Amino acid sequence: MRGRVPHALLGLYLATCLLALVWPGYVWAGNRVEPFVAGLPFSFAWVVGWVIATFLALALFHWTTGGERDD
Repeated sequence: MRGRVPHALLGLYLATCLLALVWPGYVWAGNRVEPFVAGLPFSFAWVVGWVIATFLALALFHWTTGGERDD
C-alpha cells in the first residue's frame, strides 16, 4: 500500500497540470499577455513554469521511489 501513495500523488499532480495547460484552466488563468515575466508574455511563462514544475515533480518522484518499476 505504501508504494501506491507516490503514484497516486503523481497522478493527481499530472491531472492538475493537464487542467492548467488545456481548456478550461489555461483560458481562466494563463491566457493573457500582460504582465511580462522575465521578459516573456505571461501566457508563455505560464506554460514554461508548468513544464519546469512537472520536471521537478518527476525528478522528486524518481528520487523518492528509488527509480523502481511496477512490473
